[in-house]
This record gives sequence, C-alpha cells and structure tokens, in this order.
Amino acid sequence: MRSLRCLSVVVSLLVVPALPALAEDKKPAEAPKAQAEKPKCEEHGVQKSLCTRCNPKLAAVFKAKGDWCAEHERPESQCSICHPELAKQGVK
Repeated sequence: MRSLRCLSVVVSLLVVPALPALAEDKKPAEAPKAQAEKPKCEEHGVQKSLCTRCNPKLAAVFKAKGDWCAEHERPESQCSICHPELAKQGVK
C-alpha cells in the first residue's frame, strides 16, 4: 500500500508541472483564427484596412513610419516585388 502512495506522489509531481504547458498549447491556435477574421483586400492580398493601393491616403502613414518602397509605390512591408516571400502569403 505504501508503494502505491509513493507512486501516486511521483505521478502527481510529474503531471502537475506540465499542466501550464498544456494550457499554453491552446493559445497559439487562437492567434491565427484572430488574423483570419480580418478582411483582406481581394485585389492586393493585404489587410483591407491597410491597403494603400485601394486607399492612397494611407500612404502618408506608412511613409511617416519609414515603411515605404518608393520604387514600387507601396509599403515596404507589403512589397511582394522586393520581398518574394510575401507573395507566398498571398500578397500581390
């Protein structure tokens, strides 16, 4: 009977510290879902509210932040010509 109690203590000591890690695994799964809810500009593949080609007034904001590709007239962070990896994410 004593060995059974020792075994239950050992199992508790191994399982309890792992519980926070198990709870954290669910949090990253929620993040992409939140991003998916943001509407995308169908024509350009960026978040609709940040599309400077559909709303040119936004360009000033990106230029002020230093996020501007003058060569291609769009934010550097949205320039799939300079950054081909963005095209893999659907940015046009």
